Amino acid sequence: MRRALLPTVLLSLLAESEARANGRFPNAQEFHQAPGSNRNLMVVRVTFGLLVSFDRGQRWEYWCEDALQYGDGYDPPLSYAADGTLLVALQDGLVTTRDGCTFRSQPDLESLTVRDLAATPDGGVTWAVTLTRNARPDSRVARSTDNGATFQFVGERLADTVLDTIEVAPSDPQRLYASGTVNQEVALFRSDDGGLRWARAPARFGGATGVYVSGVDPRDPDVLYLRATAAPEGMDAGSADGSGVLFRSEDGGGTLRVVFRSAGPMRGFALSDDGRRVWAGGPDDGVWRMDDGAAPTRLSGEPVECLRWSDGALWACRTFERGGPLLVRSDGAGPFVTALAATDIAGPPSRCPAGTLNRDICPGRWRVARGTLVPAPAMDASAGRGAAPPAPRPSDCACRSAHADPNRGRTSFMWIAAVWIAVRRRRAR
Repeated sequence: MRRALLPTVLLSLLAESEARANGRFPNAQEFHQAPGSNRNLMVVRVTFGLLVSFDRGQRWEYWCEDALQYGDGYDPPLSYAADGTLLVALQDGLVTTRDGCTFRSQPDLESLTVRDLAATPDGGVTWAVTLTRNARPDSRVARSTDNGATFQFVGERLADTVLDTIEVAPSDPQRLYASGTVNQEVALFRSDDGGLRWARAPARFGGATGVYVSGVDPRDPDVLYLRATAAPEGMDAGSADGSGVLFRSEDGGGTLRVVFRSAGPMRGFALSDDGRRVWAGGPDDGVWRMDDGAAPTRLSGEPVECLRWSDGALWACRTFERGGPLLVRSDGAGPFVTALAATDIAGPPSRCPAGTLNRDICPGRWRVARGTLVPAPAMDASAGRGAAPPAPRPSDCACRSAHADPNRGRTSFMWIAAVWIAVRRRRAR
């Protein structure tokens, strides 16, 4: 019995060691809600996995990175399909799941890096931006009309191009926008025929880098918004390193004008269902609101990592503070209230059967993550022990893609392997 138990114990030790090896600040980064009749499904991407709710946020469970088949340090784009299937984009393909127990690797996108996902408002069509792993990069767009079960590539390859984001116009599913770089130069692309043909838009960004298509007006496919991670020069948008700028185009990417600039990184953007109200913000600037093209006004000083308007509410990923909320909610005009706190997370789904990663590996990950998220209770000073040490300051960004350290966890694995060998030798004597 002890012999059968030892591999399980070592596996648990490895899981907890790997959880410690993540080393990233436990920020919430992205929020999604499934469309239509599946709006009870919600997901929050965090730097240590996913937090998922099946009942509109009444109860949350934790899915660790191992179950989702991606490594430490990577932040996967997410999207819900019409039937509630969750699509998770990976550096080597894409996985789908309905229940968090069974995960299906998507064969059509295998070995490709899936850089971004976008879906029509009803989730009926999902678009994926893929990147080849060649020395000379090229990007291509794929489309699914069956809830992620299959993907078909549409249009030509874009040579020497790295696409980072894709968005579909809610009022015209044939109108697509994508942003990225061509030979390392920032570029915006537009398609009017569902991705069959792409044209590079004439818009120029005046030195901005990290340009992302953030949203398309729900009523007018020619109106779009783009965020830049660094302020451009020569457009009166500030020049502080690391500041953010929000562009608006009213002619399908022909020309741009600046509608908001932030002192720090602009990690959040949201657009109301009628397109008349825009929100933007980040960890340094809080949340700002723009109504019908009026000047920006500050809605809240809450430091945020993401924004999304969904189901009649403004949702925000709050920058981590130990014991504080991970997700907050507002009506878009008033203050934020807590929608998800660390103490609301029930842990990995116990409903998953033995032999699944969410059942076997994720509990060890969760024990370590919870110790970081939830403050330890005050200890009795008379026992010679003080309170829990303060949490470190945040340093992570909510980037679309990051690369895991290939040596991460190697030391812990070698240590556990050594213990295993030593035990085997001792038995052999």
